Amino acid sequence: MRIAVDATPIRPGHAAGVEAFTYGLLTGMAADTSHDLRVNILRGTLDQWRDQVPADQLGWTEIAQPLRSDTPPGQLLRRWTPTRVRDSLAVRRAVNAVRQRSVPRQRGSDVTLYPFHSAPIGPGPSVVVVHDLRHLRAAFHSPGFAAVVRENVARASALVVTWPHPYRETLRLFPEAAERTALIPTPTFQPAPERAAARPEPGLLVYPSSTATHKNHATLLEAMALLPQCRLVCPGPLVEPDASRLLARAAQPDLRGRVSFPGFVTLDELNALYARADAVVIPSLWEAASGAMLEAFSWGLPVACADAEPLLAQLEFTGAEATVFRATDPASLAEAVQRLLADRAYYAAAARHANGRLAARTWAATGADYLDVLRWVAQGRPGPIPRSAFAAELSGEEAS
Repeated sequence: MRIAVDATPIRPGHAAGVEAFTYGLLTGMAADTSHDLRVNILRGTLDQWRDQVPADQLGWTEIAQPLRSDTPPGQLLRRWTPTRVRDSLAVRRAVNAVRQRSVPRQRGSDVTLYPFHSAPIGPGPSVVVVHDLRHLRAAFHSPGFAAVVRENVARASALVVTWPHPYRETLRLFPEAAERTALIPTPTFQPAPERAAARPEPGLLVYPSSTATHKNHATLLEAMALLPQCRLVCPGPLVEPDASRLLARAAQPDLRGRVSFPGFVTLDELNALYARADAVVIPSLWEAASGAMLEAFSWGLPVACADAEPLLAQLEFTGAEATVFRATDPASLAEAVQRLLADRAYYAAAARHANGRLAARTWAATGADYLDVLRWVAQGRPGPIPRSAFAAELSGEEAS
């Protein structure tokens, strides 16, 4: 089977969870050497991709793509362009039309995989990975991105959804796509290489995430003003327009020296942070599922998380316990952290227990599940869409 992968929407060091997901998935799919895998990436990023996906049998094609928001000029423009303009239908369609001219036709491929559902797909047999559908919700509505998602769902030969909550959302919003939609959960993006042996630094909180608005760093920083005994490190891509505002807030006297935004960090640097951390805090307003939560569980670190629907669903799925706070209430967040640190041993044990649900899940197994769906599409979709054996462990609605 000849598989093309369109990874041009992803710039290494700027795409956070989607980036880590794509690295893991490509590595897992490459474990099966019976297929021809070719990946389109942005020009100038080949060395970074090869560092993250060291699979010799992958073919890489670098493509120049204009009007990127993840370049220095694009970040500056993003910082000063009003959100309603940036996310409008007219602007999004114009930007996508210009970018699409640079993407080559996938000639000679049996099927194309699109690992990011908010960028337009091309013609031909295709599998689109749906991570979350927040752009279709009133609280996060973005007309331009919502239109792209709807068009992709309509055109895709198959959809793969990564976690139970967005899977249910997809079936609810797009019932006509149910028979071509599969649930394939992922492993932990960055599992702990080994348990932290040293005692963590008391009061050191970690929140790995990009600074996109829905990640809700603003509430976290106001909560830190109520937690003078704590320090906070927020590694991840510095995405405008929020990055500049957050850095300015962190520099104010009540937070200065206690809050840092180191930007994108290497896996070794991230693991060093987890090894020192006392706890992980996740204030996100929406996720497909939180990679930071899964990483915390793999390290045996206690978690405080927002009461966003997908995060609560993730806790339920993993059988986890965490201190939960009202997502936009700094006082509630601060109180949840205080409860967590007051009974740290209990919540750390709960994290280790939750990790057992996903500990055996590998990227090779995930890649095999994706290859089954890709093969199903390439062969003309004979019979029902293949289902992940791992997803079959879920109850009724998700496993059916």
